[in-house]
Amino acid sequence: MARSRYGNRPALDGIRGLAMLTFMAFHLGVLSLQGAWVGINLFFVLSGFLITRLLIEERVDYGHIDVLGFYRRRARRLLPGLMLLLATLCAYGVVWASDDVRRGLRADLLATLGYVMNWRLILRDDQYFETFGNPSFLRHAWTLSVEEQFYVVVPLLVSALFVLRGRRAQTAVVLALAVVSAAWTSVVGLGGVTAQAHAYYGTDTRVQSLLVGVGLAFGLGLRRRGRRPRPLPRAVVTALGWGGLGALVVAYVAVPPLAGWMFDRGGILLTSAAAAALVTACADPRPSVLTSALGLRPIAYLGKLSYGLYLWHWPIHLWLAHAVPDMPTWLHVVAGMVVTTGVAATSYELVERPVLRAGVRGLVPTGRRGSRLVMLTSVVALVAASFAVGRVPASATPVTSAPAVQLVPGAPAYVPGRERITFGLFGDSVPEKLLENRPPRYSDLAAVGLTDPGCDLTDLPRAGGNPKESLPTPRCLALKQGMADAARSGELDVVVLMTGTVASLPHLIDGRAVGVEDPRYEGLVVAALERMRRDARAGGAQQVQVVTVPCRDRRMSYLPDSYRAYLDRHPSFADAGADPVVLNRLITRWAGENDVPVLDLYGALGCAKGFTARRHGIDLYGDGVHFSPEATPMIWTWLAPAIRSAYQQRAGAGS
Repeated sequence: MARSRYGNRPALDGIRGLAMLTFMAFHLGVLSLQGAWVGINLFFVLSGFLITRLLIEERVDYGHIDVLGFYRRRARRLLPGLMLLLATLCAYGVVWASDDVRRGLRADLLATLGYVMNWRLILRDDQYFETFGNPSFLRHAWTLSVEEQFYVVVPLLVSALFVLRGRRAQTAVVLALAVVSAAWTSVVGLGGVTAQAHAYYGTDTRVQSLLVGVGLAFGLGLRRRGRRPRPLPRAVVTALGWGGLGALVVAYVAVPPLAGWMFDRGGILLTSAAAAALVTACADPRPSVLTSALGLRPIAYLGKLSYGLYLWHWPIHLWLAHAVPDMPTWLHVVAGMVVTTGVAATSYELVERPVLRAGVRGLVPTGRRGSRLVMLTSVVALVAASFAVGRVPASATPVTSAPAVQLVPGAPAYVPGRERITFGLFGDSVPEKLLENRPPRYSDLAAVGLTDPGCDLTDLPRAGGNPKESLPTPRCLALKQGMADAARSGELDVVVLMTGTVASLPHLIDGRAVGVEDPRYEGLVVAALERMRRDARAGGAQQVQVVTVPCRDRRMSYLPDSYRAYLDRHPSFADAGADPVVLNRLITRWAGENDVPVLDLYGALGCAKGFTARRHGIDLYGDGVHFSPEATPMIWTWLAPAIRSAYQQRAGAGS
């Protein structure tokens, strides 16, 4: 099909430059845990606009839309680069990836290839701005999934809208659908981790931005007989461009990604309107300062690479973090951009562009039938390779039924007691993972999870990164404030408090970062422990126990870049997080004053002699934070007897 009649040099370069700006907003936002959502909204608006504009031109020029042809063109543009990335990740998974990474990679590869990665993340309650542990190498592919799901329906939508007469009616219908999506997003809300994942990744919640782009394309699109619409006055275009850009910059800096009004009160729709204003200015065929700036040759060329840059930036970011965990943050960003640009340019020149020009025959000299065979064979091979990635060596799989290696050598074998004990385990994702992988042999201990990822003892924001994003979730607040109800409804005999490494990191009080040794923070920790002890007893629990915090790797490579950069500038805080002696001393002192048994995990792991990543030949931490599936049975050989012993010795003693 002929080039879009809007494809003159100023508009074309302006759009390419805007694509580069979109990628940079997203990439830097991910690294800073702040403004990635701005790039996402802009990307969806721009994508909806460009695709719909081409479909409108096809409908006006030929009287119909070749739907199958549209799908073929989209496949030719998107699949080569994506399949190259997935093949690379397959090779990485088979040859180099750790078992912990490999376990989830197979499903991620298949979900990405099937363009349903966003729904896989929703089903996992994935939190986009939570990068502790092992985030998926394909987490960023959720936007591609939303876009591809949109591509399935957009040619049908455009064809249906041509039943209506006039651009105004068509635009009104599309924007009404966008409002419906925004209203539905407010219903989904942010009331828990499941709702947050749905609101952030859902096709139904994100389609409002795509529809804003569709509406813009109809508003500025060709009339029925192919006439170009009358251009907007230059002053209006200029105001829209700079006003939209300014609004997005303010949102990038000032609005946290999960701000309630963004999802509950139409914030996504509002920022999408600002993005549409910027797109309007960049698509204007008349030269302007804005399009000239965005259309500079280097920026325009990088705009051509924006798809490849997006595909590769996140895996390369994670590879660098794994390979060189001590690299300074600024150098990590620079090195990541240089490597990503080189890989994206290579992919574009050697794979993507040849396929765009000549299909599969651009890579493999063959006829039409042979091209289809090559494509089908490639997809089948990629699926087969994805299944191979998921295989974990038998020696590395956790065996929950056979006797586990004792964490503390010489400890007697566990003998189930006659009395069944029900305990609730409170804490963050560390105890959550312990419960998920708990061996079945402890039949006399019934466990109830009182956990939420990132749940902290206090309600203070953490220093480093975006403080608003580290505030407790509604579920975390409910767990802490509803301990009496949880103990009563679960008929808990024991509540075990597992405070977690987060409590040892610096927090903000009156805007100032304080450590565990600060009397104000210490008082809040003690108050939180005391409140949960009191509430658990009020709910009928006979005993409360507390677990000391284990040591961690001083490099803390599992933390987000912003946190690591902050701790690099404040080594005393990093030391307190890696070796939480002060926090454990505080916990132990409080426990002694209140007759609360202390389960000394810090001591059981031998932390007094320094951090060790392996114990008895087993990797303790699969991701630096959570105990690996192989180590979890070993941890339970110590934790289960400790819970029962403490209960039997001191139950009813008033703890």
